[in-house]
Amino acid sequence: MEVHHHPKVEKKNFKEYFLEFLMIFLAVTLGFFAENIRESIKDKKQLHEYIESMVNDLQSDTSLYHSAVEYNLSKCTIIDSIIQSLSDNDKSSNNVHLYLLVRQLTMGTFVISTTPKTFDQMKSSGGLRLIGKQSVNDSIGSYYQWTQRFDYWSDFQKHRLNEVISINERIFDSKVLFSILKKMENDSASFMLENNPKLISYDPISINAGIMRYQYYYGFLQLMNERSMSASAQASRLLALLKNEYHLK
Repeated sequence: MEVHHHPKVEKKNFKEYFLEFLMIFLAVTLGFFAENIRESIKDKKQLHEYIESMVNDLQSDTSLYHSAVEYNLSKCTIIDSIIQSLSDNDKSSNNVHLYLLVRQLTMGTFVISTTPKTFDQMKSSGGLRLIGKQSVNDSIGSYYQWTQRFDYWSDFQKHRLNEVISINERIFDSKVLFSILKKMENDSASFMLENNPKLISYDPISINAGIMRYQYYYGFLQLMNERSMSASAQASRLLALLKNEYHLK
């Protein structure tokens, strides 16, 4: 009967076991640090891309605010002229210019719609955690919280304009206003109405009601300009903070 003998296995001493453990430990630790370094580099790159994109958003916002202020100021000038004309109006007045101004004013409003796409993306993806300084995070959150109010304010601005439009039907001839609109569609150049159009009412109460609506609209446009300039200043401060913090040109 054949007997098999197991080869003798040389027993390792404590030092050899310790060296093996140390090698495995070092390998795992170095791998952990390497992964952390890789993630850190990836996060820094991602954050830099986010900040660059947010800077572009803020620059678009500031341009939007300036355009809104210019647009609203031009409308305020028109309202000034309309109120003056209505205040001085009688049946002998020439209303050609007044009708043109009324038509121009009621063509629409400037809606302030900011660009929060980068901020929304950072919120949904957890990218805000990449911002190390809480003060920077707070400044970003504060600005975008402020801009959300423009949705409500813009709706209210449309409401004020609709009030103006609704009171116009008691003062101005709709056929004349429509004829102006048709001429604007066919020819963008300046034009004059053929005849001197009359108001459909010279009733002082109706005229006063119209002037009141125009005054309310004027006041709200001024208020929107104040809010736009405040938002623009806040956006400019945030721009400077981000550029300085992340060394952007």
